[in-house]
Amino acid sequence: MKENQYTLNNRIEKFLAEKEFSKAPLRKEDIAFIQQYEGSGGQGKYGATGEGILYEFYTPEYIVELMWELAKRYGFTGGTVLEPSIATGRIIKPAPDYSKCVGFEINPVSAKIAELSFPGITVHKGYFETAFMEAPRFTKRIKEELTRLKEYPFSLVIGNPPYGKYRNSYSSYFSQPSMPQIEIFFMYYGLKLLKKDGLLIFLISSNFLRNGNTYNNAKDEIARIGELVDAYRLPPVFKASKVPVDILVMRKK
Repeated sequence: MKENQYTLNNRIEKFLAEKEFSKAPLRKEDIAFIQQYEGSGGQGKYGATGEGILYEFYTPEYIVELMWELAKRYGFTGGTVLEPSIATGRIIKPAPDYSKCVGFEINPVSAKIAELSFPGITVHKGYFETAFMEAPRFTKRIKEELTRLKEYPFSLVIGNPPYGKYRNSYSSYFSQPSMPQIEIFFMYYGLKLLKKDGLLIFLISSNFLRNGNTYNNAKDEIARIGELVDAYRLPPVFKASKVPVDILVMRKK
């Protein structure tokens, strides 16, 4: 019988705990094994629990390759890179210099895998919103500057943000401008972190482009700082979800 993803995830978590206890260095085959971790998206029927069931759908490698091809086609030649929902770091794998890559991740297992897999990378273990809040308590927005990230402004923001209604423990700090969906929040604030002419490439729910006037106010805010330069409609690409998705390429104005 084929092993389900939830069982595989549990094996990987146990393996990581044992390795941390033993302090033994990871081999190439160990990295390949832990990179099979997929998060909890769609695994509730097997026993997974928590909010990750709703949004932890990790990007297939062939989609990652396409996203990086688009980054190069539209002018990315190097510089700092941000992945605001980095998971295990799969989307960062083709990056030319991991020491210039920054990510955010709220799943501690995924964050640990990203750190182990891509030496030199900086992974912030927390919500993307904390990039714009005063450390270490993250109870206030930064007032004088946009962000606390020393790598700002970025040349490329690339990722597969979570999808769904924007409501979490930080959303009340970001009420204006209003971003009704979390993927739109990631798009807007990802664009703000780019340098002029920097690129944002997202794998995003097709709802953003196909829902007519539903998100007009948020789209207007996004249009003030970025322009859509390319888009691709894809069939469902995730192992445990039938959500239709698009790849969007945007450039910072």
